[in-house]
Amino acid sequence: MAKDYTKLASQIVEQVGGKENIKSLVHCMTRLRFRLDDTQKVNVEKLEQIEGVIKVIISGGQHQVVIGTHVDEVMKAVEKVTGTTYGGQINEKEEEQIKKTLGERLSPKNIVNTFIDTVSGIFMPLMGVMAAAALIKAIAITCSTFGWLSDQSTTYTILYAIGDGFFYFMPMFLAFTAAKKFKADAFLAVGIAAAMVYPTLSALFGEGAEVTFLGIPVVLISYTSSVLPILVAVYAQSKLEKALNKVFPKVIRGIFVPVITLLIIVPVSLIVIGPVTDVIGTAIGTAFAWLIEAFPAVAGFALGILWPIMIIFGFHWGLIPVVMNNIALYGGDMILPCTIATNFAMAGAAVGIWLKTKKTSVKNIAVPAILSALLGGVTEPAIYGLNLKYKRPFFIACLCTGIAGIIVAGAGVMFPSVMTTSILTLPALAGLGGITVIIASAIGFFGTAVLTYFIGFNDNMVKEE
Repeated sequence: MAKDYTKLASQIVEQVGGKENIKSLVHCMTRLRFRLDDTQKVNVEKLEQIEGVIKVIISGGQHQVVIGTHVDEVMKAVEKVTGTTYGGQINEKEEEQIKKTLGERLSPKNIVNTFIDTVSGIFMPLMGVMAAAALIKAIAITCSTFGWLSDQSTTYTILYAIGDGFFYFMPMFLAFTAAKKFKADAFLAVGIAAAMVYPTLSALFGEGAEVTFLGIPVVLISYTSSVLPILVAVYAQSKLEKALNKVFPKVIRGIFVPVITLLIIVPVSLIVIGPVTDVIGTAIGTAFAWLIEAFPAVAGFALGILWPIMIIFGFHWGLIPVVMNNIALYGGDMILPCTIATNFAMAGAAVGIWLKTKKTSVKNIAVPAILSALLGGVTEPAIYGLNLKYKRPFFIACLCTGIAGIIVAGAGVMFPSVMTTSILTLPALAGLGGITVIIASAIGFFGTAVLTYFIGFNDNMVKEE
């Protein structure tokens, strides 16, 4: 029988200032993300004391209430309690009012927050299908590498198509989520992406043919699996649509706005946006590749040790477009492999605490946190419920992740796709990165568990409530 989260939902709604104070609410894999009218009405301290709430994080103009992997059930309970269906886009007037209420200005801090919020909003809805496709692709490659399945067989072709199809047509998926984020017409955005990955255009790129549009030279690039071009194109689309909607009366808007948008944005994307973003993406990817190749120990250690810290603030989302761009350009990414030990290290720290503590309350938190990190690749329960709470286990986990990053960077490991890291996906990851991946994961898990047990935790750190 499903657990009833009505009481938890009622307590959360009360402490965020009541139903009337909630402007919008969405959720990710583990967090309820509130945008509130008046942040002064929120009682963060009491929110964090509610049984079932792991942590409260204020970032990007949002109050993020960390719940765990059952967050979708809590979300439904909140909707039931408030009698409101959330998850939709905030209209422009509401958005402007929120910015005024929060006192947001065009400061470096808010620019970073806006960037992270935008990137996470675009990529977060795709993480489920992305992880699934990546795992299937990795399984197909692993089976072929070890000779279990011929890459000439139709079985392999179908498996690879299931895994690679998402990444090949990724601009179309990104177009849809970006349109939601930028408040553009989602189907027009997909239409723009479809034109960019159209097989005939892809064939012209492959042939190296000379292409022009109305006499204007077009420098074709490969748009399949690309990231940056479609994101900028949809952003431009949103601005153009907004302008056109002011020009055309509503009675003819449905005909002329889509036609003009497609006729302008697609050629502009092919002539300007695509080549420019390709240069930018290539430069960023080349810089990371050079850094890891020239200073593998420094780069691997820095990426490994900083990644868990970036996860806390959501800053890791800022590197996801770079990662995806690397995969499109080079057929693989060298950034994420350096962070391979993160989930295992966070689980290891929770294991060390579980073994050391004699307090039942701490053990009760540790067990689901360990399982969540090891099996689901979701580390928030371990990070916020234990490791960061007692500080030393978290820093030990960061250190072990950094050491693992040195080993992975030194071996030059690259991943051809983005994949959730867990004990279930480890065989597939090892098939892509070899024994180095196993060693790095073991350092993260066992190294952190042992150090946490001996020097990272004792029951004196537990504050009695």
